[in-house]
Amino acid sequence: MLLVALALAAGAAGCGESRAPVPSTAVGVITAIEGEGSGVTSFTLETDDDGTFEVFIAADVDYGFDLAHLHEHETTGDPVRCRLEERDGRAYALEIVDA
Repeated sequence: MLLVALALAAGAAGCGESRAPVPSTAVGVITAIEGEGSGVTSFTLETDDDGTFEVFIAADVDYGFDLAHLHEHETTGDPVRCRLEERDGRAYALEIVDA
């Protein structure tokens, strides 16, 4: 029983898993958004090349538009192009433009 518990704990901790590196750019459709209106904190981007991953909004970046516009992309399925940077193992958007 202890062996099973240890195996489950190791699996839950991600033991032996390797995370794919964050691409420098990604083009895809927004399938989910965290945050309401302009208060977007992250969104899920589904790409043909890199799969599906979460893109975080960087507090130190001026995206040049109201982030509420991302909700329109989620609704219409119009793609976006993101320039990305890895920070603490997460993908942060440095730029988000219509694709």
